[in-house]
Amino acid sequence: MDTENKKILSIIIPTYNAEKFLDKGLSSFLVDDSSILNKIEVVVVNDGTPDNSMEVAQKYVDRYPNVFKILNKKNGGHGSAINAGVSVITGEYFKVVDADDWVNTDILKQTVTYLENLGIVDKDRADAILMSYRSYVLQREGTDEYPYDDKFIKYSGGPYTAEYVNEHLYDFWWGLSLHGVIYNTNFYKNIGYSLIEGVFYEDQEFSIVPMAYAKNIYALNKPLYEYRVGDVNQSVSLESSLKRLDHYEKVIMRLVAAGDDEMHFSKGGKALWFSKTTKFINDYMQLCLIRNPDKGRLRTRIKELLEKIKAENNDIYECVYRNYKVFCVLNRLHMSDETYRNKFIPFLHKIRR
Repeated sequence: MDTENKKILSIIIPTYNAEKFLDKGLSSFLVDDSSILNKIEVVVVNDGTPDNSMEVAQKYVDRYPNVFKILNKKNGGHGSAINAGVSVITGEYFKVVDADDWVNTDILKQTVTYLENLGIVDKDRADAILMSYRSYVLQREGTDEYPYDDKFIKYSGGPYTAEYVNEHLYDFWWGLSLHGVIYNTNFYKNIGYSLIEGVFYEDQEFSIVPMAYAKNIYALNKPLYEYRVGDVNQSVSLESSLKRLDHYEKVIMRLVAAGDDEMHFSKGGKALWFSKTTKFINDYMQLCLIRNPDKGRLRTRIKELLEKIKAENNDIYECVYRNYKVFCVLNRLHMSDETYRNKFIPFLHKIRR
Protein backbone atom coordinates (compact mmCIF):
# COMPACT_ATOMS: atom_id res chain seq x y z
CA MET A 1 0.00 0.00 0.00
CA ASP A 2 1.16 3.53 -0.83
CA THR A 3 2.43 4.84 2.52
CA GLU A 4 1.13 8.32 1.72
CA ASN A 5 -2.40 6.91 1.42
CA LYS A 6 -2.15 4.35 4.20
CA LYS A 7 -5.08 4.53 6.55
CA ILE A 8 -4.11 4.81 10.19
CA LEU A 9 -7.58 5.02 11.75
CA SER A 10 -10.84 3.62 10.44
CA ILE A 11 -14.14 4.79 11.92
CA ILE A 12 -17.18 2.50 11.75
CA ILE A 13 -20.51 4.33 12.01
CA PRO A 14 -23.52 1.97 12.39
CA THR A 15 -26.42 3.98 11.00
CA TYR A 16 -30.16 3.58 11.45
CA ASN A 17 -32.66 6.45 11.62
CA ALA A 18 -29.91 9.00 12.27
CA GLU A 19 -30.73 11.55 9.58
CA LYS A 20 -31.04 14.50 11.96
CA PHE A 21 -27.72 13.74 13.70
CA LEU A 22 -25.45 12.33 11.01
CA ASP A 23 -24.27 15.57 9.43
CA LYS A 24 -22.92 16.79 12.78
CA GLY A 25 -21.05 13.53 13.26
CA LEU A 26 -19.58 13.24 9.78
CA SER A 27 -18.46 16.86 9.69
CA SER A 28 -16.50 16.31 12.91
CA PHE A 29 -14.05 14.06 11.00
CA LEU A 30 -13.01 16.84 8.63
CA VAL A 31 -9.70 17.84 10.15
CA ASP A 32 -8.04 20.90 8.61
CA ASP A 33 -4.83 19.05 7.71
CA SER A 34 -5.03 17.05 4.49
CA SER A 35 -2.01 14.93 5.40
CA ILE A 36 -3.92 13.68 8.44
CA LEU A 37 -7.37 13.62 6.81
CA ASN A 38 -6.07 11.21 4.17
CA LYS A 39 -5.05 8.80 6.94
CA ILE A 40 -8.65 8.56 8.19
CA GLU A 41 -11.28 6.20 6.79
CA VAL A 42 -14.95 6.68 7.74
CA VAL A 43 -17.26 3.77 6.88
CA VAL A 44 -20.95 4.60 7.25
CA VAL A 45 -22.72 1.26 7.63
CA ASN A 46 -26.27 1.52 6.32
CA ASP A 47 -28.12 -0.95 8.55
CA GLY A 48 -31.20 -0.90 6.35
CA THR A 49 -32.21 2.56 7.52
CA PRO A 50 -35.61 3.74 6.23
CA ASP A 51 -34.85 7.46 6.52
CA ASN A 52 -32.61 9.77 4.46
CA SER A 53 -29.39 9.11 6.39
CA MET A 54 -27.66 7.79 3.27
CA GLU A 55 -28.42 10.96 1.36
CA VAL A 56 -26.56 12.84 4.08
CA ALA A 57 -23.66 10.38 3.94
CA GLN A 58 -23.50 10.42 0.15
CA LYS A 59 -22.71 14.15 0.15
CA TYR A 60 -19.55 13.40 2.13
CA VAL A 61 -18.64 10.47 -0.12
CA ASP A 62 -19.01 12.68 -3.18
CA ARG A 63 -16.84 15.43 -1.71
CA TYR A 64 -14.24 13.30 0.07
CA PRO A 65 -14.19 9.90 -1.73
CA ASN A 66 -10.81 9.00 -0.24
CA VAL A 67 -12.17 9.39 3.29
CA PHE A 68 -15.86 8.44 3.38
CA LYS A 69 -17.48 5.19 2.26
CA ILE A 70 -20.97 3.72 2.50
CA LEU A 71 -21.52 0.03 3.20
CA ASN A 72 -25.10 -1.11 2.55
CA LYS A 73 -26.59 -4.12 4.33
CA LYS A 74 -29.87 -5.52 5.53
CA ASN A 75 -31.04 -4.46 8.97
CA GLY A 76 -29.43 -6.59 11.65
CA GLY A 77 -28.82 -4.24 14.55
CA HIS A 78 -25.84 -2.40 15.97
CA GLY A 79 -23.65 -5.47 16.45
CA SER A 80 -24.37 -6.64 12.93
CA ALA A 81 -23.30 -3.25 11.57
CA ILE A 82 -20.03 -3.37 13.51
CA ASN A 83 -19.34 -6.90 12.28
CA ALA A 84 -19.95 -5.79 8.70
CA GLY A 85 -17.80 -2.70 9.12
CA VAL A 86 -14.88 -4.68 10.53
CA SER A 87 -14.91 -6.89 7.45
CA VAL A 88 -14.15 -3.99 5.08
CA ILE A 89 -12.01 -1.48 6.99
CA THR A 90 -8.41 -0.94 5.94
CA GLY A 91 -7.04 1.19 8.78
CA GLU A 92 -4.32 -0.05 11.12
CA TYR A 93 -6.64 0.82 14.04
CA PHE A 94 -10.38 1.28 14.24
CA LYS A 95 -13.02 2.90 16.41
CA VAL A 96 -16.81 2.68 16.48
CA VAL A 97 -18.74 5.95 16.67
CA ASP A 98 -22.53 5.89 16.85
CA ALA A 99 -24.39 7.87 14.20
CA ASP A 100 -25.93 10.29 16.72
CA ASP A 101 -22.55 11.10 18.29
CA TRP A 102 -19.43 12.87 17.03
CA VAL A 103 -15.73 13.38 17.79
CA ASN A 104 -13.60 16.29 18.94
CA THR A 105 -11.94 17.29 15.66
CA ASP A 106 -8.80 18.73 17.23
CA ILE A 107 -8.27 15.65 19.37
CA LEU A 108 -8.90 13.46 16.32
CA LYS A 109 -5.85 15.04 14.70
CA GLN A 110 -3.79 14.36 17.82
CA THR A 111 -5.09 10.79 17.99
CA VAL A 112 -4.14 9.93 14.41
CA THR A 113 -0.64 11.33 14.96
CA TYR A 114 -0.36 9.40 18.24
CA LEU A 115 -1.43 6.13 16.59
CA GLU A 116 0.95 6.63 13.68
CA ASN A 117 3.89 7.30 15.99
CA LEU A 118 2.98 4.41 18.27
CA GLY A 119 4.18 1.84 15.78
CA ILE A 120 7.42 3.74 15.22
CA VAL A 121 8.57 4.33 18.78
CA ASP A 122 7.53 1.01 20.29
CA LYS A 123 8.28 -2.44 18.92
CA ASP A 124 5.33 -3.87 20.87
CA ARG A 125 2.09 -3.84 18.95
CA ALA A 126 -0.70 -1.84 20.59
CA ASP A 127 -3.66 -4.20 20.77
CA ALA A 128 -5.94 -1.58 22.29
CA ILE A 129 -5.87 2.09 23.22
CA LEU A 130 -8.10 3.46 26.00
CA MET A 131 -9.22 7.08 25.84
CA SER A 132 -11.38 9.51 27.79
CA TYR A 133 -14.67 10.84 26.45
CA ARG A 134 -17.28 13.50 27.17
CA SER A 135 -21.06 13.27 27.50
CA TYR A 136 -23.36 15.96 26.14
CA VAL A 137 -27.08 16.45 26.69
CA LEU A 138 -29.72 18.38 24.78
CA GLN A 139 -30.97 21.34 26.82
CA ARG A 140 -34.24 20.98 24.97
CA GLU A 141 -35.23 19.57 21.60
CA GLY A 142 -33.90 21.65 18.74
CA THR A 143 -31.11 23.32 20.73
CA ASP A 144 -27.39 22.71 20.85
CA GLU A 145 -25.84 20.17 23.19
CA TYR A 146 -23.98 21.29 26.27
CA PRO A 147 -21.37 19.42 28.35
CA TYR A 148 -22.93 17.03 30.81
CA ASP A 149 -20.19 14.86 32.24
CA ASP A 150 -16.48 14.23 31.68
CA LYS A 151 -15.47 10.59 31.62
CA PHE A 152 -11.73 10.87 32.07
CA ILE A 153 -9.23 8.08 32.59
CA LYS A 154 -6.27 8.79 34.86
CA TYR A 155 -3.48 7.30 32.80
CA SER A 156 -1.57 8.07 29.63
CA GLY A 157 1.16 5.78 28.43
CA GLY A 158 1.80 2.07 28.18
CA PRO A 159 2.07 -0.64 27.27
CA TYR A 160 0.02 -1.96 30.18
CA THR A 161 -1.02 -5.55 30.64
CA ALA A 162 -4.63 -6.56 31.22
CA GLU A 163 -3.49 -7.55 34.70
CA TYR A 164 -2.30 -4.01 35.43
CA VAL A 165 -5.47 -2.48 33.98
CA ASN A 166 -7.61 -4.72 36.18
CA GLU A 167 -5.56 -3.86 39.27
CA HIS A 168 -6.21 -0.16 38.54
CA LEU A 169 -9.64 -0.77 37.06
CA TYR A 170 -11.40 2.42 38.02
CA ASP A 171 -8.49 4.58 36.86
CA PHE A 172 -9.02 3.12 33.37
CA TRP A 173 -12.77 2.55 33.68
CA TRP A 174 -14.21 4.98 31.14
CA GLY A 175 -11.70 3.89 28.53
CA LEU A 176 -13.00 0.33 28.83
CA SER A 177 -16.16 1.17 26.91
CA LEU A 178 -17.27 1.50 23.32
CA HIS A 179 -16.83 5.26 23.66
CA GLY A 180 -13.28 4.95 24.98
CA VAL A 181 -11.66 2.05 23.15
CA ILE A 182 -9.70 1.89 19.92
CA TYR A 183 -8.62 -1.56 18.72
CA ASN A 184 -5.76 -2.65 16.52
CA THR A 185 -7.57 -3.97 13.44
CA ASN A 186 -5.41 -7.06 12.89
CA PHE A 187 -5.55 -7.92 16.60
CA TYR A 188 -9.35 -7.72 16.59
CA LYS A 189 -9.76 -9.71 13.38
CA ASN A 190 -7.32 -12.41 14.51
CA ILE A 191 -9.43 -13.11 17.60
CA GLY A 192 -12.21 -14.16 15.25
CA TYR A 193 -14.95 -12.97 17.57
CA SER A 194 -18.26 -11.74 16.13
CA LEU A 195 -20.68 -9.64 18.14
CA ILE A 196 -24.20 -10.83 18.82
CA GLU A 197 -26.66 -9.46 16.29
CA GLY A 198 -30.22 -8.21 16.56
CA VAL A 199 -29.98 -6.96 20.16
CA PHE A 200 -28.92 -3.88 22.07
CA TYR A 201 -26.11 -3.72 24.69
CA GLU A 202 -23.65 -5.68 22.54
CA ASP A 203 -21.30 -2.74 23.13
CA GLN A 204 -20.51 -4.55 26.39
CA GLU A 205 -19.27 -7.51 24.37
CA PHE A 206 -17.25 -5.19 22.17
CA SER A 207 -15.42 -3.60 25.08
CA ILE A 208 -15.06 -6.68 27.31
CA VAL A 209 -14.34 -9.81 25.29
CA PRO A 210 -11.59 -8.63 22.88
CA MET A 211 -9.93 -6.74 25.73
CA ALA A 212 -9.42 -10.04 27.57
CA TYR A 213 -7.04 -11.09 24.78
CA ALA A 214 -5.06 -7.83 24.67
CA LYS A 215 -1.40 -8.14 25.67
CA ASN A 216 -0.37 -4.52 25.09
CA ILE A 217 -2.84 -1.85 26.16
CA TYR A 218 -2.07 1.85 25.87
CA ALA A 219 -3.89 4.81 27.38
CA LEU A 220 -4.34 8.33 26.04
CA ASN A 221 -6.07 10.73 28.40
CA LYS A 222 -7.75 12.78 25.66
CA PRO A 223 -11.55 13.00 25.22
CA LEU A 224 -11.94 12.04 21.56
CA TYR A 225 -15.52 10.75 21.67
CA GLU A 226 -18.47 13.12 22.20
CA TYR A 227 -21.43 11.09 23.48
CA ARG A 228 -24.95 12.51 23.23
CA VAL A 229 -27.28 11.49 26.08
CA GLY A 230 -30.69 12.48 27.37
CA ASP A 231 -33.02 10.90 24.78
CA VAL A 232 -35.72 8.73 26.34
CA ASN A 233 -35.48 6.45 23.30
CA GLN A 234 -31.83 5.65 23.91
CA SER A 235 -31.10 2.07 24.92
CA VAL A 236 -29.67 3.21 28.27
CA SER A 237 -32.83 5.03 29.38
CA LEU A 238 -34.90 3.32 32.09
CA GLU A 239 -37.94 2.96 29.84
CA SER A 240 -35.95 1.39 27.01
CA SER A 241 -33.92 -0.83 29.33
CA LEU A 242 -37.00 -2.36 30.96
CA LYS A 243 -38.42 -3.15 27.52
CA ARG A 244 -35.24 -4.96 26.49
CA LEU A 245 -34.51 -7.24 29.42
CA ASP A 246 -34.12 -10.17 27.06
CA HIS A 247 -31.39 -8.23 25.24
CA TYR A 248 -29.49 -7.76 28.50
CA GLU A 249 -29.81 -11.45 29.28
CA LYS A 250 -28.59 -12.59 25.87
CA VAL A 251 -25.52 -10.37 26.16
CA ILE A 252 -24.89 -11.50 29.74
CA MET A 253 -24.89 -15.14 28.72
CA ARG A 254 -22.57 -14.37 25.80
CA LEU A 255 -20.16 -12.65 28.18
CA VAL A 256 -20.28 -15.54 30.62
CA ALA A 257 -19.75 -18.08 27.82
CA ALA A 258 -16.72 -16.13 26.56
CA GLY A 259 -14.87 -17.35 29.64
CA ASP A 260 -14.77 -20.82 28.10
CA ASP A 261 -11.82 -19.57 26.03
CA GLU A 262 -9.87 -18.26 29.03
CA MET A 263 -6.84 -20.38 28.15
CA HIS A 264 -6.26 -18.00 25.25
CA PHE A 265 -6.74 -14.80 27.26
CA SER A 266 -3.71 -12.61 27.89
CA LYS A 267 -2.00 -12.28 31.26
CA GLY A 268 -4.65 -10.81 33.53
CA GLY A 269 -7.27 -11.08 30.79
CA LYS A 270 -9.40 -13.49 32.77
CA ALA A 271 -9.46 -11.17 35.79
CA LEU A 272 -10.37 -8.19 33.60
CA TRP A 273 -13.11 -10.16 31.85
CA PHE A 274 -14.40 -11.36 35.22
CA SER A 275 -14.48 -7.85 36.72
CA LYS A 276 -16.27 -6.29 33.78
CA THR A 277 -18.73 -9.16 33.29
CA THR A 278 -19.78 -9.29 36.94
CA LYS A 279 -20.17 -5.49 36.94
CA PHE A 280 -22.56 -5.72 33.97
CA ILE A 281 -24.58 -8.43 35.71
CA ASN A 282 -24.72 -6.32 38.87
CA ASP A 283 -25.95 -3.36 36.80
CA TYR A 284 -28.69 -5.58 35.38
CA MET A 285 -29.76 -6.69 38.84
CA GLN A 286 -29.82 -3.06 39.95
CA LEU A 287 -32.02 -2.24 36.96
CA CYS A 288 -34.50 -5.01 37.76
CA LEU A 289 -34.60 -4.79 41.56
CA ILE A 290 -33.79 -1.16 42.38
CA ARG A 291 -34.31 1.13 39.38
CA ASN A 292 -37.51 -0.65 38.32
CA PRO A 293 -40.49 1.10 40.04
CA ASP A 294 -42.43 -2.20 40.15
CA LYS A 295 -40.37 -3.83 42.88
CA GLY A 296 -41.93 -7.28 42.76
CA ARG A 297 -42.31 -7.89 39.05
CA LEU A 298 -38.84 -9.18 38.17
CA ARG A 299 -37.75 -11.15 41.24
CA THR A 300 -38.47 -14.52 39.63
CA ARG A 301 -36.80 -13.49 36.39
CA ILE A 302 -33.56 -12.63 38.19
CA LYS A 303 -33.57 -16.02 39.94
CA GLU A 304 -33.96 -17.80 36.62
CA LEU A 305 -31.09 -15.85 35.08
CA LEU A 306 -28.82 -16.65 38.01
CA GLU A 307 -29.53 -20.35 37.57
CA LYS A 308 -28.46 -20.11 33.93
CA ILE A 309 -25.26 -18.32 34.97
CA LYS A 310 -24.58 -20.97 37.61
CA ALA A 311 -24.85 -23.74 35.03
CA GLU A 312 -22.33 -21.95 32.79
CA ASN A 313 -19.80 -20.54 35.28
CA ASN A 314 -20.05 -21.14 39.02
CA ASP A 315 -17.33 -18.60 39.90
CA ILE A 316 -19.28 -15.77 38.32
CA TYR A 317 -22.45 -17.06 39.93
CA GLU A 318 -20.90 -17.07 43.41
CA CYS A 319 -19.62 -13.52 42.93
CA VAL A 320 -22.87 -11.98 41.71
CA TYR A 321 -25.03 -14.02 44.10
CA ARG A 322 -23.54 -12.17 47.07
CA ASN A 323 -24.67 -8.89 45.55
CA TYR A 324 -28.01 -10.41 44.59
CA LYS A 325 -28.82 -11.07 48.24
CA VAL A 326 -28.13 -7.41 49.07
CA PHE A 327 -30.27 -6.24 46.15
CA CYS A 328 -33.09 -8.49 47.36
CA VAL A 329 -33.06 -6.88 50.80
CA LEU A 330 -33.07 -3.39 49.32
CA ASN A 331 -35.84 -4.44 46.91
CA ARG A 332 -38.00 -5.66 49.81
CA LEU A 333 -37.40 -2.33 51.53
CA HIS A 334 -38.57 -0.56 48.34
CA MET A 335 -35.39 1.48 48.17
CA SER A 336 -35.45 3.99 45.33
CA ASP A 337 -32.66 4.24 42.78
CA GLU A 338 -31.91 7.78 43.97
CA THR A 339 -31.46 6.61 47.57
CA TYR A 340 -29.37 3.67 46.40
CA ARG A 341 -27.00 5.84 44.35
CA ASN A 342 -26.80 8.91 46.57
CA LYS A 343 -26.91 7.40 50.04
CA PHE A 344 -26.41 3.63 50.11
CA ILE A 345 -23.39 3.42 47.77
CA PRO A 346 -21.55 6.39 49.41
CA PHE A 347 -22.22 4.75 52.79
CA LEU A 348 -20.66 1.48 51.60
CA HIS A 349 -17.61 3.32 50.29
CA LYS A 350 -17.24 5.10 53.60
CA ILE A 351 -17.31 1.98 55.79
CA ARG A 352 -14.93 0.13 53.44
CA ARG A 353 -12.19 2.73 53.77
